[in-house]
Amino acid sequence: MGKAVTDSLRRQAHALATAFVHTLDLRDPGALQREWAMSPALAGEICDMVDSYFAPQQRLSLAPLAQAFAPGQGGRPPVDVYATDAGPLGMECMLLADGRPGEATVHLEVAGHDGALRLSYKYIGS
Repeated sequence: MGKAVTDSLRRQAHALATAFVHTLDLRDPGALQREWAMSPALAGEICDMVDSYFAPQQRLSLAPLAQAFAPGQGGRPPVDVYATDAGPLGMECMLLADGRPGEATVHLEVAGHDGALRLSYKYIGS
């Protein structure tokens, strides 16, 4: 994957991240394992992290595509896609709780694989 972050790549990365966050919203380690090929330990850890930031009834999402890349508070967009020296695209995605910005950010990587993009979870932090 090249270093240029095109609008097309941003849209594709946003779609993958949205699907990932939809799975996070289920708070189901089994779903993370099935949908994102995670180990049981990692899936459980991710669910524990989500539970530490959000109440069980809060619905998790990302900013919609139309607003995702526009600068927000502090000048950073709610979804930031950037080139890395290692090759994959990095993503920092502010998690929304019931449509409102939360304190947690999910960090992801998106890389090309057999002509398609593949998303990898890195961590959730503040």
